[in-house]
Amino acid sequence: MTSKASAAGSKKVTGLTATLLQEIMNDEAQHVPIIQNLLNDSGNPLPVPIRKPPNFNLARLIQPNLQTFLETAAVFENTGSGLYHGALLNIQQTQEYFPTAAGLAAVKSRHAGWLNSLLGQALTEDFAPVEAPISQGLTLTQVAEFVTDPRSTFPSFDTTVATDANNFFVLDFILFLEYIASTFYALNVPRFAVIR
Repeated sequence: MTSKASAAGSKKVTGLTATLLQEIMNDEAQHVPIIQNLLNDSGNPLPVPIRKPPNFNLARLIQPNLQTFLETAAVFENTGSGLYHGALLNIQQTQEYFPTAAGLAAVKSRHAGWLNSLLGQALTEDFAPVEAPISQGLTLTQVAEFVTDPRSTFPSFDTTVATDANNFFVLDFILFLEYIASTFYALNVPRFAVIR
């Protein structure tokens, strides 16, 4: 499967496309415990050190067809990539947090580029040679429909500083997004791809 037209069919994808969708699903599932492990720290100033998953809006998370799933997956990954790269500016460059944050951003970018290519789109928006950061507000707008929790419970971090305390607020924000993304893929990849 290599084109937008073939992605629109009702059959499950197979071969390399199915394998790579499963890889994305597995990556997203692994991101949750990686971030939870970083948050499990005695220096974590968050009122709830490791937030619980939000209440999911399954009617919005479960996609009606393969094409919509791929398009929504691309939005998730492009949004995540832009947010994660912007958030790197607010993570202290220590060995404890920065390498993992940078690695997560790189994986998000790889997922986004592949999904964009699969959909016949540019690898980066408008063929940009440098990815622009995406704001917290835009990110939350993109994912709000997938949860039923009040917007007031959504996480945030300070975009003006890079401190040890802010590391935890950034990680909390990313964990919130990873809960949604991992659930999205767990619900949809088995519906639209032949899993090995």
